Amino acid sequence: MFKKLFIILICCIFLTACNQKTKPIVLNTNETVKVIDPSLPVVALTFDDGPSKYTKEILELLKENDAYATFFVVGNKVEAYSNTINIMIKNGNEVGNHSYSHKWLSRLSNNSIKEEINLTQNILKSTANYTPTLLRPTYGSVNKKLRGSTDLKIVLWDVDTKDWKLKSSEAIAKRALGSIQDGDIVLMHDIYERSLNALKIIIPALKEKGYQFVTVSELKEINLIKQKMKE
Repeated sequence: MFKKLFIILICCIFLTACNQKTKPIVLNTNETVKVIDPSLPVVALTFDDGPSKYTKEILELLKENDAYATFFVVGNKVEAYSNTINIMIKNGNEVGNHSYSHKWLSRLSNNSIKEEINLTQNILKSTANYTPTLLRPTYGSVNKKLRGSTDLKIVLWDVDTKDWKLKSSEAIAKRALGSIQDGDIVLMHDIYERSLNALKIIIPALKEKGYQFVTVSELKEINLIKQKMKE
């Protein structure tokens, strides 16, 4: 009943906005209805190397701020954090493939690359009934061999927060906020407490500037719609 009323409310918002100059973009992700204002900036936060003990708190922070992200998970961690993965999906976030054991994919043989990717695909399917469509290559390294070994869409990033290197959450947040622009994909890691704390600075600061937080796949869809609206 509540879900039905919520969808009706969203439809009312949509119809009202349609009478205005800018039409909202309505997205459905994992049964989560999202309304995006195309006149405002969007950003896709992405997290690599998890899940970890900090991921649940990141998910709570995202939910509190009506924000969504893409988590590129390592396959050998999925079973230990199956509950976290399910919450991730239930909350409307996206899950991507980040190999099974974080080996340097572009340095492996074709068969080993496929094994690393397929093991993660299979364990996410069996554990969470979820099949990723995105791949974040380990170490951001891509070559012809890797591209030829998978049908998944390879996703890199526009902004590296350097949270893997910087030890201060304030320094991470400063680097991110000084670089992020409309339509960017941002690289972070959900295995560091400093990244969680930096996110507590980054999200409110970007929201104040009107930013909306979407998944990588949603970002692509929104950018296409924005482009058509300009034509």
